[in-house]
Amino acid sequence: MTDADLTAITNSMKTNGSVKVIDISSNREFTTTCIKNSLQEILTTNRVIEYFGLSKLSLETEDILPLFDLFGRFPFPEDQVEHHLAELKKKTAIEEKNKKLKQQKKPEEPVPQLDNIE
Repeated sequence: MTDADLTAITNSMKTNGSVKVIDISSNREFTTTCIKNSLQEILTTNRVIEYFGLSKLSLETEDILPLFDLFGRFPFPEDQVEHHLAELKKKTAIEEKNKKLKQQKKPEEPVPQLDNIE
């Protein structure tokens, strides 16, 4: 496969909501610049990808580090901010209550999993 092939795959992945795995390992024809640009484009628009296979591509640490900032980042809907902040307060209250329960050796309440918003 060539850079042109990877660019075509990238364009398809921007709107594809069913493919969860991309493995481009061992494709020595790709340039580092094309790989970085393609992955950045996919990660900024597609949120269903669960696995990227990148082995044996001769990538350096400095090539990959900028991509880590894109994982899991998406705009938080403004209309849900107040509700989310209220849920975070509830979570904090449960965590504080659990500290006391733990000291008393009583069963703790389950703590909801919530993402922090920036």
